[in-house]
Amino acid sequence: MITFKYSLISKIIYRYANIPATIFLLLYLVSSFAYMFKEWYYFFPFMLNLLIIIVLNRYYFRSYKLFPYRIDINTEKMICSDYFNGKKRVEINLQDIDLVEGGSLYGSPAKPILVHDSASDTVIGISPHMKDHNKLITIILSNVKEEVYNSVLSVAQEINDANKELLSKNKKSKKKPTKI
Repeated sequence: MITFKYSLISKIIYRYANIPATIFLLLYLVSSFAYMFKEWYYFFPFMLNLLIIIVLNRYYFRSYKLFPYRIDINTEKMICSDYFNGKKRVEINLQDIDLVEGGSLYGSPAKPILVHDSASDTVIGISPHMKDHNKLITIILSNVKEEVYNSVLSVAQEINDANKELLSKNKKSKKKPTKI
């Protein structure tokens, strides 16, 4: 089995960065709430801080459920462990994977790749910040069903064709300067 993990810094950021950010935003939230009764326009910073706190913590709670910090994989199965909830452990047979989407496969290299297991109805997130995540995705794609591999390949080809078309349009639209 091959083991894939996040670096220590990435692990700390993905687990605990929302705590100090939420504390600072709560301080701003409380101060803007107090001043809101003196001046009406403090309502806008109050709502903005509240919205940022909700979105930030929603993202982190979702990532706590989806992202394992350790993945052990071979050609038959993938064992995901070291979630935020330390007791959680997910075992996925690679032949049961019915969907691999997102991230660099779909033209968004900063977003995570999501892997769906149809047998247990489980979704696993793989962030691009994981060490050797490309190697992990290669192992997954080389051992899934042929239909899943072909669907990922077709989407990647469509994105590649769209990028080539966009590049050719940009090259045609640039005009050469005329000499005087």
